[in-house]
Amino acid sequence: MDRFNSDTKIFCFILSTRSGGLGINLTGADTVVFYDSDWNPAMDAQAQDRAHRIGQTREVHIYRMVTEHSIEENILTKAKQKRNLDFLVMDEGKFHAASVMNNGEHGAEEDSGDEEGFTTGKLRNIFGIANYGGESNHEEETALSKDQIESTMNMLEDEDDVKAMQSARKEAADELQEFDESIQFKQDGDETDTTDDSIGKQDKVAKKSKQKKKKVVLDQKVIDARQIGGDDKDSTKDDDDEKELEKEFANWQSKVGMDATKINDSLNPLELYGLKIKESVDPYFSPYYFAERKKLEEATNTTIEIDLDEIERMKIEEEQRAFEDGDLLSTFPDPEALPRQRQLYSREKARLRAETIKRKLTGQNWITKIDELSKKPFYFNIDTGEAIWEKPNVLQMLEANEAARSGGWRILPLKLLVSIMECLVPFPDRNQCGATCRRWHEAATDISFVKHVWPVEMGALAMNDKKLGKNHFRTIADAISAAVPGDTIELGDGHYWVQYPGLVVDIPLRIIGDEVDPSHVVVELSGDILWKNCGWMEGVTIRRPRIATGIASKSDILRIESGGRLDLFHCIFDNHGSFGNTVSMIGNNSGGRWKKASISGGDKSKSGLLLDDNAFAEFTDCEIRDNAGV
Repeated sequence: MDRFNSDTKIFCFILSTRSGGLGINLTGADTVVFYDSDWNPAMDAQAQDRAHRIGQTREVHIYRMVTEHSIEENILTKAKQKRNLDFLVMDEGKFHAASVMNNGEHGAEEDSGDEEGFTTGKLRNIFGIANYGGESNHEEETALSKDQIESTMNMLEDEDDVKAMQSARKEAADELQEFDESIQFKQDGDETDTTDDSIGKQDKVAKKSKQKKKKVVLDQKVIDARQIGGDDKDSTKDDDDEKELEKEFANWQSKVGMDATKINDSLNPLELYGLKIKESVDPYFSPYYFAERKKLEEATNTTIEIDLDEIERMKIEEEQRAFEDGDLLSTFPDPEALPRQRQLYSREKARLRAETIKRKLTGQNWITKIDELSKKPFYFNIDTGEAIWEKPNVLQMLEANEAARSGGWRILPLKLLVSIMECLVPFPDRNQCGATCRRWHEAATDISFVKHVWPVEMGALAMNDKKLGKNHFRTIADAISAAVPGDTIELGDGHYWVQYPGLVVDIPLRIIGDEVDPSHVVVELSGDILWKNCGWMEGVTIRRPRIATGIASKSDILRIESGGRLDLFHCIFDNHGSFGNTVSMIGNNSGGRWKKASISGGDKSKSGLLLDDNAFAEFTDCEIRDNAGV
């Protein structure tokens, strides 16, 4: 409950109508939807009051879902009548403080109308009906009799409950007669004469009982006449009750006559109100009237045209289709024609089977249809009757085949191309494949082919073999030993130790560091780097650690020989503390193209950069400094 009030992502809270009185506070809700109404309106009111608690700052909207022509309409009607009855008892009886506040507004006019008993306006409140015909709310109301009140209350109950109440009342009256001293009963077979006064009193009681019975029967007739839509419960009455009603109605009609004025004068106010509702309200506002009127209009406007020629044509086509499918067989065949017919049948069956297989392989058995409810397309198999939302696999394969034939190798999926490139040597095979098109170049230079080396700062992670992963190594030496021609080795930010005697690179290789600031990637070299093949280096700082100056005092940091060529960009070579050359290029065609390189720390007996034996190098924006030699 607290999560619903505080979290805006939770937009719905399912609650029972029996949740009143449990201390539930739902001030986070601004809408209440009833999908199952209760017979007791007080339960619904208690449930919807969960949103009208202290702390509610928004306007709360109440919605009620009711299914038309179902028991829910009867539940809603009964609940409304009970609320109106509660309003009549509580508000009209002035059992709350609101009437005290309203006394100053209405004054003596309300006091004069607060008489005991039921009035016409109060009965309208019970039924939830406003004043009819533009009558004023301040119209003088007349009190109803006890019989009218009972008949009105009977209208609020079911027919079975009314009969049970009348039976119980009759039994109670019979029991009271046993203690009535004014009535004399026969005892022991002796008949006693009654006095004239007793006879007169019994006649008066019998006449009064007969009038009361007649009034109850007439009121029951008015109740049945006021039922909306002509309820089918009248058909279930006993034959005796129907005959009695017809007899009473005939006696009443013989007394009143057929004159409409006399009939209206003989009716009491309640009967006149029921007649007015039956004539003026029900025919124009009842659901039964609208439903019957709609059915009548549809029946009147609907015209059925029968085309006999079209029916005959469809019959002929259906017979022809059945004959072609083999469902329609002829009788009494010629024995001599049976082998030929068997052969034709086998041939036709094989042809149909071949067409079915052809449609299955070519995807022609799938067609597109539109769903009537969602208006979305779906795929339907005309051979098997299967229906699916997704595109069938055979259609996807055919589209992929067509796209491959039209687009060629360039539309191969990237994942598949990467798997193919993984089987090739990076140089020269993978490089040559990368020149085919843009997609192939993207697959040839995929990041999964790069070999990564962990710096010493991540030693704890590098020691765990399970966390190394594919193409991840602890040292530069391990990565070079596992590399193949054309591979790329990536060095992250940090320090890397290379122990004596150093590194030997005899295959085409690329070493990539930080191209923006090479000082972030530092290689502490104890020996030297011997480069014997072509390659590329970028964004790396190579220097001598102080603890290694005594071990490799006469070693060069980088030696390019045997025709090796190394192209270099934005790198730093620092040989301070060593007695050898910083960079030396020895041999025919040895050298490379260097840009933004820094060479420093050559000994006075050696050189910062040494070119020997026809070595050739091209330098752009480079510097050679702090070298004691030439």
